[in-house]
Amino acid sequence: MESKFLEARTEEIKYHEKFYAEHDLFAPGTWLAKPVKAIMDSLELLDPNDLRVLDLGSGVGRNAVPIAQAIKMYNGRVTAVDLIPSAITILRENAIKYNVYDNLVPIIKDVEDYQIEPQFYDYIIACSSLEHVATEDVLRSVFTRMIEGTKPDGINAILMNTEVEEVDCETGEVSEGLIELNLKTDEALELMKDCYTGWEIVVERFMPQSINEIKYGKSIEFRGNWLTFIVRRSS
Repeated sequence: MESKFLEARTEEIKYHEKFYAEHDLFAPGTWLAKPVKAIMDSLELLDPNDLRVLDLGSGVGRNAVPIAQAIKMYNGRVTAVDLIPSAITILRENAIKYNVYDNLVPIIKDVEDYQIEPQFYDYIIACSSLEHVATEDVLRSVFTRMIEGTKPDGINAILMNTEVEEVDCETGEVSEGLIELNLKTDEALELMKDCYTGWEIVVERFMPQSINEIKYGKSIEFRGNWLTFIVRRSS
């Protein structure tokens, strides 16, 4: 189990380092082209004044930079956490480029280990990051820290890939996706609902998605269900 996790983690880091080096933030035709609509829509449900946002698995700023831009004039601040040092380096450059350097705080840290200050954040997002933790127990622990770190009326937005498989574009061979935590969609939803008992469900949905990638030195079709679970804490 540990060797499979390490193999998946190594490949994910290699893929993202290469992708970030070759594609600018908001580059058309890539998954960096724009922020996730559900995340930006949920931001509008919150009072923008002095908003505190935590982006777990921020990458180079796909969501963190647009959020920082949206709340800058209201004294808002985004804390952006990512495991990959090169991604955080590029994020700092993007913060300067898009004039949000003073209200965006980049941090190099594994989401699994990041300690969240209790009841500090109005909005915590984890977009395509929690499928990269080691186990379901670790995932539950991250949810617990997210919950404890959220203010009354605050929102958590969790978006993750489930039921991942990979198709070799040359041979057509289908295999289980090499990803750290490959949950069934219903299992992931059950875990989320259990952890977030008593929270208002703002969005609950999943849809099939397919992305062409270069991994392992060959062309791969990444397939799975894109699960969106957005919830709001009661006041």
